Amino acid sequence: MLTCRRRRRAGRVDHLRAVSPRSSALHYGWIILGAGTFGSFMTLPGQTAGVSVFFDPITADLGISRTSASIAYAVGTLAGILPAPVIGRWIDRRGPRLTATIIAAGLALACVFMATVQSAMTLLVGFALLRGAAIGGLSLVSQHVVNLWFVRRRGIAAAAASLGLAAGAMIFPKLIDGLISLYGWRGAYLALGGLVALTILPVVAALFRDRPEKFGLMTDAGLPPAAEEPRDEPSFTREQALRTSVFWLLCAAGFLTNAIGTALLLNHFSIMQTAGIAYSDALLLLSLLAGVQAVATLGTGFLVDRYEPRHLVPFAMLMLGMASALPALGDGIAVSWLYALSIGAAYGSQQAISAAGYAQYFGRDHLGAIRGASFVFGIAGAALGPLPFAASADWTGGYAAVLIGCCALCLACGAWAFTVKRPSSLVKMSNCKSEQTP
Repeated sequence: MLTCRRRRRAGRVDHLRAVSPRSSALHYGWIILGAGTFGSFMTLPGQTAGVSVFFDPITADLGISRTSASIAYAVGTLAGILPAPVIGRWIDRRGPRLTATIIAAGLALACVFMATVQSAMTLLVGFALLRGAAIGGLSLVSQHVVNLWFVRRRGIAAAAASLGLAAGAMIFPKLIDGLISLYGWRGAYLALGGLVALTILPVVAALFRDRPEKFGLMTDAGLPPAAEEPRDEPSFTREQALRTSVFWLLCAAGFLTNAIGTALLLNHFSIMQTAGIAYSDALLLLSLLAGVQAVATLGTGFLVDRYEPRHLVPFAMLMLGMASALPALGDGIAVSWLYALSIGAAYGSQQAISAAGYAQYFGRDHLGAIRGASFVFGIAGAALGPLPFAASADWTGGYAAVLIGCCALCLACGAWAFTVKRPSSLVKMSNCKSEQTP
């Protein structure tokens, strides 16, 4: 009697040859990892680190206040993330390749639309398109495709893919600053639209694939299991995941990281100016932050393969709390460097936890739907976080009070992590059950 894997291989050998020839010495999992990493990299036009460089030129050109722009950013982000659960379910049903192709085309068009905005209202629409395509779309599917292809080594693989985001945060702010200097902020957005269309769009259309079992391939790029004792892979539906406390812990950590991190990055140059840091030095700090983020992402990814993600949440929250408190308690170059180190460590560790944590706890069967739901909470944080910062700047002329409040929330979330338990194991009764035909 053939095993499930042998039956799948026998039934799909022709399709396998069309996708990944047997003669190739490179397992297709490595190609997926590279493509997913590049997908994360190309989300930067819609990430806060990229948008923050446009923020001052846009407000000056349109003649609107930072508060109005922050409200447009918040409402646009919320509107853009609303389709995330639908996108997640679409990935589960149609696979990541078609979904990513449509999303990448949408991101290119969103960049073009941003070049045409003329008012606060059209800016809101532009932010909705940009954030929805980049964060609720391309980021979601790029993380998802890596999780489909890596199981036992998911932590380090997801962390490696997240390095694309860190690399983008190092490269894109300077690239965007240069484009704005040459062509103005509208020309810069047109250039970004062309870059997306010429790079990530053909990559996802050509390389993204559904889970390896469909092609008779092994997970984890064919490498031997990282653990001596293989564990059953859990299989939670979205409804079952929503009833677990660990889901809400991961969501809370993601919400705070996105809320506080987005507010800090969006107001980065304003906060640094308040701390007495020159614009050129503040721009350099973004590169330092991204470098620390890359190291923290890899280090945390290594730990996720050995420890439960919930046990790593307190470290991420401690770093985020420090990043919140430092600008409120001091100024000068030393404080700004410690600030960059702290927020980089917070971002990097939380990215690795979020990228692999949901798949580790809930499995791959309904991962798109589960991650789509979690993205709503995470990006809601990115939408709402800048609002109290903008209000604080307008009403008090500074950010001290809101920063101290953010620090307290981070410490509370880190303490909560110690009380959360691993969800009850809901494993597939048979690895073949979902594969059998009537």
